[in-house]
Amino acid sequence: MSAFMYPRMAPIIRRSRAMQRAAAQPPRSAQPGDDRILSFTSDVTLRANASLEVREEFVVHNVGDAFRYGMVRDLPIDSEARWDQRLVGPYAKDTGIRVKILEVTEDGAPISYEQGSESSYEQLRIGEPLAPLAPGDHRFVLRYEADGVTQFLSDHDQLYWNAVGHYWRVPVDEAVVRVHLPAELPANVVAADAYAGHRGATPERGAVAPIERTALPDGFEFRVANLPASQSPSVWFTWPKGFLAPPALGPLSHDATLLIAPALLLLYYLVVWLALGPEPRPGVIATQYQAPQGLSPAAVRYVRTTGCDGRTFAATLAQLAARGCIAIEPQPDGKYRLTRLTSADPATLHPPLANEEAQVFNVLFETGATATLDPKNGNELNRYVNYINLEMQRASGSLYFTRNARWLVLGTFASFLTAMGMALTAHGRAGDRMTLVFLTWWFFFCFFFLGLIAVMTLLPAWSRILRGLGGAKTVLISSAAVAAFGAGGIAVLWQLKSGISLAYALSLLALVGINIAAFPALRRTTPRGRQVLDQIEGFRQFLQKVEQDRMRRVAVNDPHASSEFLPYAIALELREPWGDHLAEACVATTTTR
Repeated sequence: MSAFMYPRMAPIIRRSRAMQRAAAQPPRSAQPGDDRILSFTSDVTLRANASLEVREEFVVHNVGDAFRYGMVRDLPIDSEARWDQRLVGPYAKDTGIRVKILEVTEDGAPISYEQGSESSYEQLRIGEPLAPLAPGDHRFVLRYEADGVTQFLSDHDQLYWNAVGHYWRVPVDEAVVRVHLPAELPANVVAADAYAGHRGATPERGAVAPIERTALPDGFEFRVANLPASQSPSVWFTWPKGFLAPPALGPLSHDATLLIAPALLLLYYLVVWLALGPEPRPGVIATQYQAPQGLSPAAVRYVRTTGCDGRTFAATLAQLAARGCIAIEPQPDGKYRLTRLTSADPATLHPPLANEEAQVFNVLFETGATATLDPKNGNELNRYVNYINLEMQRASGSLYFTRNARWLVLGTFASFLTAMGMALTAHGRAGDRMTLVFLTWWFFFCFFFLGLIAVMTLLPAWSRILRGLGGAKTVLISSAAVAAFGAGGIAVLWQLKSGISLAYALSLLALVGINIAAFPALRRTTPRGRQVLDQIEGFRQFLQKVEQDRMRRVAVNDPHASSEFLPYAIALELREPWGDHLAEACVATTTTR
């Protein structure tokens, strides 16, 4: 347990016991030598935007052990302090009130402080942790902003404030609460009332002596003397609707300026997208009787889909079979037996194998003349796909398409710095600063890469399923794993929403989401790529109209089934049983884009 854990928990325990005793016992009068609050003055300014600025000034007389854990001020913003359900509704762990500390001083000098988190968010520990308050009198001044206090109801608006709270177990000699109204809210339309007492007291039961009330030029002043321990003055105001407007953004009003960051990021990518211009338009599609010159089946699929997957590997195997390098035999258990048919170096063939085909051939038979293709061994299948993908990237580069990575890296890096800046400057209930920074960092990177996996891998896989190309079981398992992992990210996002603000959580989510969406949006086909795509489409039309019927008649169990066009049919997703069966065996792979 850290050194700061007990100071945060102890006041919660003490306050609960104090409230029980206060409710069960009559208040006692303070004795001359007791610890006490000599005076407590709270100036509450209601702004036109419905937020509050609060200035508290209180003088503490310390002679005993009431402040042996230092000065702790429990701001009256949680449901225990805002106990009156007639005015604020039922108990809630999070009242929705958010506080930003503006100033803390002791005896006129600024002093360090530590604000609690989660259920003890209202706790403000002033000075050194665990250091007892020195004997004598101490004057403290707090200034803070509070959002979410003003209530906009169906038939009227109201403000409730329990100025001192019920947590100090010392008497208060005099408490003064001044409420200053904005110019938009005339005092003559406001109904004001106040009383003082322990938690659970009402004006009719348990209240102490009546509060002295004075009209101010811009509001009201309430004064009460000799408050026993754990008692507080409560004030509330009601007025007709129409004088103050609720925040335009509702729950987003707190930290609304954070929404500027994703808006600027979106504008940045929009400018880049416009500057890149549109992709080349498709040309006239002419029938092609051969694959584009120099393109293997794997290369044809890479250009067409901008990536590699299990079908790419299946097309490569079929090409090796068509070139007489291997035999492919289906097994009863769903596996495939691959047999090496040539002992010569595949590079000596004429014409030579494509580089990725030679790579796969050498890796397949690095331990012997036979190999087994197991559809359930995703790791091994991914190994082969990675060899093909690396070779495709090396050979093609930006020849056929470009991802404009420099703009993506710049946008992602700027987003990360923005997210870290948000975490370092945030005010709220999310705990200590390092915890907030870690949660923000974790969400940004985990959801960023999780989103890329979904966009670059799962979406293409679902697209193949919808086209009837198989792989549903594997994709469903992968989607479930991503969803389960994503649920943890959603929980973190919810914690940030509850702990900081809705605007903070949405800004962080938008920064991640916009960067993920930019990856496919900024990809552009080059003029050369457009030309090759038109040729590939012409070749596909030829295969579909002329060769597909013949390929459909090839038996799945024929070890010599592959032909010149079959590898390209697999790569171009033309439906025929032999190639589909082989592609289904290779589907348990990760799509690379």
